[in-house]
Amino acid sequence: MEKLLVKTGIYGFICSLAIGILFIEKTDTIQTSNGMYSYYEKDLTEYVIEILRFSIKVTIALIFLALLYKLYRTYKS
Repeated sequence: MEKLLVKTGIYGFICSLAIGILFIEKTDTIQTSNGMYSYYEKDLTEYVIEILRFSIKVTIALIFLALLYKLYRTYKS
């Protein structure tokens, strides 16, 4: 069971990191008080931290789901 959770964590982190790089934008849009839109580009550290935060959240969720699946399969049989 431990091997399954470790593999899920490693592969989940790598895949979610790739998905985060593809879909998290480096620019951000803010609407000002007069209805105009302002765009700014995030710093590299802010961008990397946002991608890592996304990857860690997805990895924790995947490990939890793998644990639930393994426990379900154990108690079912």
